[in-house]
Amino acid sequence: MNTRVRGTRTVLLTMLMCLSLQGQEPARAADSPQPQPLQPTMQAFFHALTTAFPWSLDAQQFQDPAQRPRILEALRALASNAAGLSSHGQDVPQSFDFLRRSLARNAEDAAQRYAQGEYRSARFALQQLTDNCFACHSRFTNPTAFNLGARFLAATKVKELGLRDQVRLAVATRQFDTALNTCEETLRSTVLTAADIDVMGIFEDYLKLALRVRGDFPRATAALGQFLQRSDVPFYVRERLTSWRVALQELQPQGLTGEALPRARALIQAGQLRNRFPADHQGLIHFVVASSLLHRALSTPPADPASLAELYYLLGITESYISRTSWVTETAFFLETAIRLAPSSPVAMQAYDLLNAYILAEYTGSSGAHVPQELQEQLEELRKLRGGS
Repeated sequence: MNTRVRGTRTVLLTMLMCLSLQGQEPARAADSPQPQPLQPTMQAFFHALTTAFPWSLDAQQFQDPAQRPRILEALRALASNAAGLSSHGQDVPQSFDFLRRSLARNAEDAAQRYAQGEYRSARFALQQLTDNCFACHSRFTNPTAFNLGARFLAATKVKELGLRDQVRLAVATRQFDTALNTCEETLRSTVLTAADIDVMGIFEDYLKLALRVRGDFPRATAALGQFLQRSDVPFYVRERLTSWRVALQELQPQGLTGEALPRARALIQAGQLRNRFPADHQGLIHFVVASSLLHRALSTPPADPASLAELYYLLGITESYISRTSWVTETAFFLETAIRLAPSSPVAMQAYDLLNAYILAEYTGSSGAHVPQELQEQLEELRKLRGGS
């Protein structure tokens, strides 16, 4: 089984635990305690991350007995701060709940594995935390600058990481221009073949940043055009990227504007029509733009439960197409949230059908389907919740 599949299955089980908690506490009551500002908690988490993360860049140093007390202390501080970030009472929209809890579980996993002497697994878990940060930070347009992040990157041996991990660390520290430049340098690489670059997943990351964060359609169009000038681009990659450039040019005039729900519906439908078969990726641009509109709409969510549920349902659809190469995918979280928000609505039925198919596909292999009992029970609970027979 490949790492991507193992990672997705782990995320689905994490989703089960996160959404079980959400199901027990579905409402954010008007008389609940006043949410606490997020910024102090984020600053504490960032300090803990920048203390612990550099240790992971040197495998020998990471398992050096002389350094063990310091590293373990740093990992435990990181886990503690991540747990604080995931706790209720933070002034954070519901759409971030999965990422907050996933981050806390992964940080705790890194600390526990290190304490047990599982250094390779602990190192991997620590470095994968940046995937959670990437998923969070790549949602919104033109976030504020973060000077501490720039100083951290300058003082860290980031070249010890793979290229995609360098991009994700830059986004984790909110250095978006650095991340975009790294992506574009990778696309121009003469060391890597065009096919190698394609399978890295760098295109998906780049388009999320160029479109959702910067809203820069011309920049993305130019970067893809330059890549297509390479002589080693396989036919299937050339065909896909050519389709993406056409989509970028078509969508550029309206950009990231428009009413979220109707435009997202239209974009998703157009993206699905571009995909000629289930694993096709030609509709990616439409899904990325739709997801940007939906995420921004959730920053000031509608009061109507049915409309809010549809926002999450549509996000679940876009995420299922966008994050095929990501370690962290929120597809299941968005779909289950849609069901719980308006269980008797038509959207809930559609979300359930998609969630059921999504989970079954992730757990189906050459030896058949082996969906864990916990997920089977979760699906059954959701079926009953929406009034299924």
